[in-house]
Amino acid sequence: MIPDREKDPSRGAARPGLGLVALLAALTAIGPFSLQILAPALPVVAADLAVTPAAAQLMLSLSLGAMAVATLIWGPLSDRLGRRPVVIGAMWLASVGAVIVLFAPSLELAVTGRLLQAGGAVAGMVLGRAIAQDLYGRGGAAAVLGKITAAMVVAPMLAPAISGLLVAEIGWRAIFVLGALLAGGLALAARARLPETAPAAIPEPPLRIFLAFREIAVLPGFWAYAGFGVASLSTFLFFVGAAPYVMGAAYGIGPQVYGLWFMLVALSYMAANMLCGPVSARLGGDRALRWGAYLSLAGTAGGLLLAQGAVHHPLALIGPVMVQSVGAGISVPNALAGAVAAVPDRAGAASGLMGFCQFLIAGCAAQIAGLLPHDSAGPMMLGMLLMLGAGTLSHLLLAQRARRRLRGGS
Repeated sequence: MIPDREKDPSRGAARPGLGLVALLAALTAIGPFSLQILAPALPVVAADLAVTPAAAQLMLSLSLGAMAVATLIWGPLSDRLGRRPVVIGAMWLASVGAVIVLFAPSLELAVTGRLLQAGGAVAGMVLGRAIAQDLYGRGGAAAVLGKITAAMVVAPMLAPAISGLLVAEIGWRAIFVLGALLAGGLALAARARLPETAPAAIPEPPLRIFLAFREIAVLPGFWAYAGFGVASLSTFLFFVGAAPYVMGAAYGIGPQVYGLWFMLVALSYMAANMLCGPVSARLGGDRALRWGAYLSLAGTAGGLLLAQGAVHHPLALIGPVMVQSVGAGISVPNALAGAVAAVPDRAGAASGLMGFCQFLIAGCAAQIAGLLPHDSAGPMMLGMLLMLGAGTLSHLLLAQRARRRLRGGS
């Protein structure tokens, strides 16, 4: 039975209040947080379950696959059933998955629990975008998504430190106690505080819901923004995958000191996220996206020039990436808002398709980053420049094509 969302008095009445934005940020952050908090504990997991490190790694690598597939499910399901029940159900699924891992006597059961936890947790990231579009429209969504995206940066920064503390003091299973409590708490918070925001659903067969992907996939207006969002996230994960090796091989910077340098990049991105709303309001979403993209391109091009000039200092790498991050902090929220606004009646499906592409392409980019030469920042900066250039060019061309279609051109 389809919920009667038209009778929900809270639907569409919300404003960008701090409490609701904080809830959306927490729902968005739990996916990256639950993914990153496991990584430092994998050697201990392997020893405790008496498996090889490669086998224990399945708890992480298969989780990425589960998150990618789940993004294709939660989005269109929320278009049919509503954002609120899907978010609540997904958070409970993540909590149950964490409990399964907590009591798992074998790796097989632990991997099963991890797949459920990761697949449920990623719903917050997918539906946070759709809810922002439902509530605030294209212009307001960019400002809210800027704050939400900042949470996605904070979560990976905090997760490894929390993981190390829990593993050292209690044991690796404490990670999943925390995961179960966080997901369950968010389910309760969503039930209490999250309004239903999706447009009233039109009754249609279940298969028809997922055929929405085909409709979205042929829209230049969607890919004009989604393509840039995919390219920007791929650039970031490409940097994350290569930078620790480059900092070690080229500059002699160890993991602990590298973490401090990386915080400068993360803080630059977060600061730009906070500025995204005012900048977008002043320039408009499309102009803010373009100028942010140009700033990112300038930063990576400058980093490539410094690497070619053999400037031997960590700032020659981190400084340009900070500039790139400021540009991304302004452009990416507008890309996310533009992608879901391109199909407002299918915002959940649009967000899900974009999330799937982001996980798939960014995962490949992160893997390629490990294969590069790391004795110089040049190859890494060149790869980042090429990905950003491709994303920016695709946005410009496809946005122009979409405008022609709206004017009735070819």
